[in-house]
Amino acid sequence: MSTRIGTLSRAIAIDALNHVLSRRQHADVVLERLFNHHAGELRPLDRAFIFEIVYGSLRWLSKMDWIMSHMVDRPFTSLDPRVACALRVGAYQIFYMDRVPDRAAVSETVEAVKKVGAGNASSFVNAILRRVARKAEYYPKPDRENQTVEYLSVQYAHPQWMVERWLRHVPLERLEHLLSGNNKAPPIVLRRLLNKPLPENEDLATYLLRTQGVASEWLPLKTALKVERLPDVSRCEAFARGHYLVQDAAAQLAVQLATPQVSGKVLDACSAPGGKSIALWDQGVAAENLVLAESSRKRMGILQENLTRVGLAPAEILQGDVLTQIEGRSFDTVVLDAPCSALGVTRRHPEIKWHRTPADIDHCALEQRRLLDGLSTAVRPGGELIYIVCSAELEETTLQKDEFLKRHPNFQVVSLEQRIHDYYRRYVTRENELLILPGNSDDLDGFYAVALRKSEG
Repeated sequence: MSTRIGTLSRAIAIDALNHVLSRRQHADVVLERLFNHHAGELRPLDRAFIFEIVYGSLRWLSKMDWIMSHMVDRPFTSLDPRVACALRVGAYQIFYMDRVPDRAAVSETVEAVKKVGAGNASSFVNAILRRVARKAEYYPKPDRENQTVEYLSVQYAHPQWMVERWLRHVPLERLEHLLSGNNKAPPIVLRRLLNKPLPENEDLATYLLRTQGVASEWLPLKTALKVERLPDVSRCEAFARGHYLVQDAAAQLAVQLATPQVSGKVLDACSAPGGKSIALWDQGVAAENLVLAESSRKRMGILQENLTRVGLAPAEILQGDVLTQIEGRSFDTVVLDAPCSALGVTRRHPEIKWHRTPADIDHCALEQRRLLDGLSTAVRPGGELIYIVCSAELEETTLQKDEFLKRHPNFQVVSLEQRIHDYYRRYVTRENELLILPGNSDDLDGFYAVALRKSEG
């Protein structure tokens, strides 16, 4: 990496991190915008380098802030956000990127500070990062026995409120495993579409190895292929023709709870970016029986793009609040992948740790309740309501289900014995809920799903 590109890459990483934290934006959205802005200047290798720095810095943010707070002579929170982010970017390279020499991490980050308009702080950044490089292994930590919450918060870089919340329900050793898992890069899993096989029925794993040099392994789910890296979709004919999509095995398991009759009308109530709708179609739902609804105008473009790529033309796509759009209508199956805190997929979106508050969980639970109550009237007698969230928080999962059943005694929980692959039945609770906690042995995202059937009478 040339000096110019090295400085530019770090400057982009500083900008991206600052936008994510200061403006509460999503890292993937910020990076896509910055990559497009610098499209002619960055190689794929540079983009991967930036991606690692930004996502790594977000994963370990509070731990690095704690260390540096003991190395600066002022409150770390009082620093110019650009300077603070530059220190984080430099510290991440020193702590976690072994292939980057410390001297390069320091000098290139100092030059990058000038590039983002904070050149007056370059000497300060240089001094602090040099100190970090010398003393990175020696910093005070809270006592694990007497300050357990504080210790876990620093050691595993999670907000204290989150650690304290989970410690009430999860044993300490299990919680450490969960927190550690949240800081690991997630696996990349593809869903092959059974109704769109490759020419001559070529195995997808074989195809990706032959055409892209991407090694992979099949998971117990017959549709789930774990790959060592994301295929280059810009030159992957199988992706362009819709033979597969990116979808974690947990999401694939959750959508399998929906088993509508061939002629049944199905509503995907919160459909963008389209993975669930495509999965339902691949599981046998006829396109003419599939109705999609999406409240976000911004996400409609992504939804349409994915549907077009796989060749799915549903009966309808409704834009706006789903309860307004489907008023007076009824369906045999309603799938609600509800808006949630998304704490089950923190490893994929590490900014969630720093964006979320306890109030957000309560807010999500209220919206979930509103949607569940409203959609319950759209389920025909004998039909089913499939409730899904990428969270394991009680307010969004078991408690939400229990409260719904109290308000709607005409619904009952459906047995999942015939709906979940034998291998994954370990994630089915005694109450027939699919509950996958983060940090599990199968490296699945955190997810929850339950099938609720409306009585015939």
